[in-house]
Amino acid sequence: MRPNITIAIPTPYLPLAEYCRITGTAMGTARHMIKDGRLPIKSKSSKNGVVEVNMAALTVQALGDCKVSLAVN
Repeated sequence: MRPNITIAIPTPYLPLAEYCRITGTAMGTARHMIKDGRLPIKSKSSKNGVVEVNMAALTVQALGDCKVSLAVN
């Protein structure tokens, strides 16, 4: 029987500045990553125009790279 592992994503979206602070990525680099599709963002920006990084999509991408079977509930 295969074990079930639950992964909780406490913050599914992070403002771009916070993502850069946490990861140590330069803001210009992050903007280039967004432009070329390597960094997924929330499809609609907030009312104040803040760009938010989709941490849930990054988690799913990272799990896919691990060659694991993935089911999202």
